Amino acid sequence: MTGQPDSLTAMAARGLVVEISQILNESLEIQKKLLKMESKTGEIRQAKLIKDLGISPNTLKIWNEQGLTPINRGGSLFYLLEDLHKFNY
Repeated sequence: MTGQPDSLTAMAARGLVVEISQILNESLEIQKKLLKMESKTGEIRQAKLIKDLGISPNTLKIWNEQGLTPINRGGSLFYLLEDLHKFNY
């Protein structure tokens, strides 16, 4: 053994760093978009959230499964902007 990582380990490490970097960049972009959102009630309707953040309904479904809680009012789903900020940090 030479004490240096083999090329497979090095490639895996580089791939992991790239993946983590992409995830952090995506999270930062979401935070930037959230900071621009305004609401008199502090809430945003689900359809507007999906459109304004440029996310898919499936992404929002995953967020809900990970603990983001929508508010159901009159058959429409809303999210508190404060909850969105906390969730995406």
